[in-house]
Amino acid sequence: MRYKVYAGLVSVTFQSSTKARFYWAEKTLVYDSYGDSVEGEETNGIVAEPAVDLENKSAGTFSCRVPYQVVTRFGQVKNPYYDKFTMGRTFIMVEEDDECIFFGRVTECELEFNLDKTVTSDGILNELEQINTRLDGGSYSTCADYSSSLLAFVMGADQSRKGDSPINCMERGKVTVDDRTVNTSETGDQFGSLWSVLSTYLLEKDDAYLKLRLANDPGTERFFFYYDYLKPEDVPQTSQSIEYGVNMLDFVLDEKCSSDLVNSVTAHGTETVKHGWWIFKKTSYNTISSTAQDDKSIAKYGLRSRHIYVDGKTSTSSSLNSTASAELKKYKQNAEPTLTIKAFDRKDVGEKVEKLGYLLRTHILSEPHSFDLWMVCTKARLPLDAPDNKEFTFGLTSASLSKRTSGLTAMAQMLQDTVKGAVSYLNSIG
Repeated sequence: MRYKVYAGLVSVTFQSSTKARFYWAEKTLVYDSYGDSVEGEETNGIVAEPAVDLENKSAGTFSCRVPYQVVTRFGQVKNPYYDKFTMGRTFIMVEEDDECIFFGRVTECELEFNLDKTVTSDGILNELEQINTRLDGGSYSTCADYSSSLLAFVMGADQSRKGDSPINCMERGKVTVDDRTVNTSETGDQFGSLWSVLSTYLLEKDDAYLKLRLANDPGTERFFFYYDYLKPEDVPQTSQSIEYGVNMLDFVLDEKCSSDLVNSVTAHGTETVKHGWWIFKKTSYNTISSTAQDDKSIAKYGLRSRHIYVDGKTSTSSSLNSTASAELKKYKQNAEPTLTIKAFDRKDVGEKVEKLGYLLRTHILSEPHSFDLWMVCTKARLPLDAPDNKEFTFGLTSASLSKRTSGLTAMAQMLQDTVKGAVSYLNSIG
């Protein structure tokens, strides 16, 4: 596996109101895992400790240390690229065997006592967090193939709202997630970041995977990204497996209560009560509420509640219970087990196999621990200069869990047993 890291400046051009491309105004190769010679020079150590962290439904990060001094054939000199890393202006691109796996802007420079600095770059999706927008109250589709869908609203080009950021350079790729309708009429106009719109109405609700793919207009250096939004079954798979005794180095099985685990929702409203008749008729208003809850989840994790208010004066216990039940369905009632594995990618030693990697469905085998299952890599840590320290995290999706509520009742006890028993159980429901 060969990794290259580029740093430089980019510019954005708009070909139309809905189509934009970016190009490198300056571009420097600052790291090459096949040798640190940069553009014919004998300068070693332009950057040190480069690492990429990727996670589904997040922007991802790249970090590295930029030494103040480097070694050349003329001796030790100031790093000629030391000043090329500027917060807010410099863009970083990481390639894995010529495929872009990270692209983002430098968002932090930490100066150390010896004048070395640690540079952190957030992935391009982080730009969506920095841009606020207005979402008018109304009815929206989530990810249908037309410009008024929420997915297009967030990801589409819009110079007036997104400025000259490369975040404008996004085009719809492969979208297989089922379209839904979202009605925001009751909440009215909303103000927040583009990322909050994407997270609230899509990422937090869909059992799906969001991925960017770098592309260019044929025969040009004008670049853009395709965004894919995929169902679990549509995630590509690798033919290389992770096997005990072959390339599996270590693993940890973890069950964690996340912030979106909710097992009780109470809806509050107001009912209209009429007394008497004719000229003696009186009207009063009572505050009422109703709660929907998952008793098995409460017994397992303790009470994790939310409260909502229903506007208007026509609520009933039945209508509030329906509203609370619908709201409860938006959350998880069970913790999601994850499997974090340290594995050696056999492609790194030159074997002719497909790579292990982020958002690839992978076959995981271990006879001593009694599991044999396919899981999607939802998180990856890739130290570019230390391939034997790669970490891959695999998680069961929320949909996979919710469809097996009865089976998960026994999960807590299973996880208290041996690792072999716990993973066998995961295999049995996978």
